[in-house]
Amino acid sequence: MEMEQQAAVDLVSGTTGLALSALLVLLGTWVILHHFSQREVGWLAFLSALLGFSLSFFIMFFVPYDIFQTLSGGQKVLMPNNWQFVYWVSFVLCWVTYPLLSEYEAAAGFTFAGRLMSLRGIWCGLYALGTFILLICLLIGGVDVLAPWCLSMANVWALLVSSLLMSYGLIAVPRQFWRQASPTFELKRLYCAAVALDEARLSTQYELQDVIAEARVETAQRSAQFWDPSLERAFALLQLTMEECELLHLELTNGAPGRPHQPACGSTPRQLEDVAPRVEYLAQLHGALRQASIEARRAACRWDELINRCLLLEDIEESLLPTILETSTYWTWGPLRWLCQLPCIRTVWHKLVVFWLSILRHRVLRLMALATGALSVVILASQVMLFLDLDQGQLSPVLRSFLETEVIYAVGLGYLVGTTYWSGFRWRVAGWYGLYSNRNTDAGSLLWCATLLSRLVMPLSYHFLLLIRVPLPTSFQVAFNRMDSGTLLPTNKVFVPILLCLVLCHCLNVYSKLLQMLSLENLDFDTVESSPSHEVLSEGRRLVEIARRRRSEDRTLQLELNERAEESGRAIPLRMQIARLIEEGTLPQDWNASSPN
Repeated sequence: MEMEQQAAVDLVSGTTGLALSALLVLLGTWVILHHFSQREVGWLAFLSALLGFSLSFFIMFFVPYDIFQTLSGGQKVLMPNNWQFVYWVSFVLCWVTYPLLSEYEAAAGFTFAGRLMSLRGIWCGLYALGTFILLICLLIGGVDVLAPWCLSMANVWALLVSSLLMSYGLIAVPRQFWRQASPTFELKRLYCAAVALDEARLSTQYELQDVIAEARVETAQRSAQFWDPSLERAFALLQLTMEECELLHLELTNGAPGRPHQPACGSTPRQLEDVAPRVEYLAQLHGALRQASIEARRAACRWDELINRCLLLEDIEESLLPTILETSTYWTWGPLRWLCQLPCIRTVWHKLVVFWLSILRHRVLRLMALATGALSVVILASQVMLFLDLDQGQLSPVLRSFLETEVIYAVGLGYLVGTTYWSGFRWRVAGWYGLYSNRNTDAGSLLWCATLLSRLVMPLSYHFLLLIRVPLPTSFQVAFNRMDSGTLLPTNKVFVPILLCLVLCHCLNVYSKLLQMLSLENLDFDTVESSPSHEVLSEGRRLVEIARRRRSEDRTLQLELNERAEESGRAIPLRMQIARLIEEGTLPQDWNASSPN
């Protein structure tokens, strides 16, 4: 009787701890996504991404806990039914909800119904066909027939993509840490990347400028004699989006003047015309404006991140450590910014930053390179043992404490998933998608990142459990085995030789050449040539120097404006402050255009 009561108490305490941990994961994920997502992201897209990221982090944190409860032999808290529920929620999110939301975000239209009608026909047809097949399977055999098919398809897709991404990540991550420890070597790579990225950035700005010019032409053809509610609403929304895009273009180009615009011959107001085709065309133009602005902002964020890294490495190389005023500006979050106003905290923070940059940084990066390299070797050796059915000595029974099990297996699984996910952002298939800090990530990028992580976590977790060979089946494995039709283990074994061959190609630096021979350059990763020319390095160095000079000018101007505001004793709008500086001759009238692009 006492044993049953103790088991019940352990079950309740374990369930409570599990619920609290899940709540902490949810709150932590919300804080992270709030730091990245734009304010314009809709609540449905944000909540969907929040749920997907939270479930992915939950899986990575609680698979080690599942291993511990299996090895300890006590009362299990995580049951197979729990894992099946998590799997199906994640499956619906990443294979149904996210694609539909992504298509809806990219669709052109001024209303909900209009955006639904403008969805691409091929995707709507595929989803309709998939829904029809799922309904047929449910009617014929129920969930028992549907589950193995969905599990096999999702597992094959994840392992195929993982073989491409993981093979690159297991080699590139240790190399990346090792190269970052040497500012001189890393700067050469960044200078080459700056040349290509600057060209792509200017291309997105020109594209945005062209779409804005086309929108100006359309708004100039607005007829006051022909009034229709839907047409007027379309013009109003197009005008509002065009003004926002113009402000964005001025911000990205530092106020430089664009191409001279001459009204087209058809810029006179149009007379009576069909409303529906006109509204549809305006909707397409509105969607093109939104997409061009998103691409330009993504490119600008990539450029700013690269410039920040270049400036930091140049300062480290020249032993120009940041001042206490510069380190105090690193904290942008409200409470941390308030703490940084305290002299003692500001001084301690400055000393820590200087100590990190001058002494610790290169040593820690070297150690991280060695540690990640060792992890990559262990993972590849485990892959070979899995393929050859060799006994790995069963390391798992040695780890009896919860802390040991959680830390060791969380690090192993996190590295396996992390290298694969990190490689996805270096993949050319990703394009400009990514997570941009300071609330610069749009809804499309947020959904794409959530989709990739949600599709990879479950299959890679099951593959990780096969690699470590837990003596007893965990609840996670039992849940998968219930839905499996006998294809999971053979598929995971087939994945191993493909992964090893791709890893060998990356080690020998022949992966890109093979893709060029097969005309599959889109599957390559963004890498920089090993021996760049002197002209490319000089051009990249020049671009970084221009960016440094521009930031210095902006900082000087802001300090001047702040001083004048403090002297006046009251807050003066920025536009009035700039106008006063122009009147005094401190700034030229075309001060925004004086800085080169």
